[in-house]
Amino acid sequence: MAGVWATPPYLHNGSVLTLYDLLLPAAQRPTKFFVGSRKYDPVRLGYVNEKDDLRVFEFDTTKNGNSNAGHEYGTTLSEDEKMQLLEFMKAFKQMPLAKE
Repeated sequence: MAGVWATPPYLHNGSVLTLYDLLLPAAQRPTKFFVGSRKYDPVRLGYVNEKDDLRVFEFDTTKNGNSNAGHEYGTTLSEDEKMQLLEFMKAFKQMPLAKE
């Protein structure tokens, strides 16, 4: 859990731009977003989705192999609960020491 909030995009293929989007049902997640920049969104915990000179490649989740479906954990939380969960995730800044 440590630092997962700071490692966007998410899912095995990078098809979800923010942790907030991951808490949405797959049908409500953005299907297209721009990649190529590391401008971070500290509220939604992921990259900002803006097109500019650096972010010219548009990731399209409707293309084969780019799906952002599945992993619908936390999707039934209220908006307030989702925001509280994201704030809680920020608390995991380092891994606990392994015990031998």
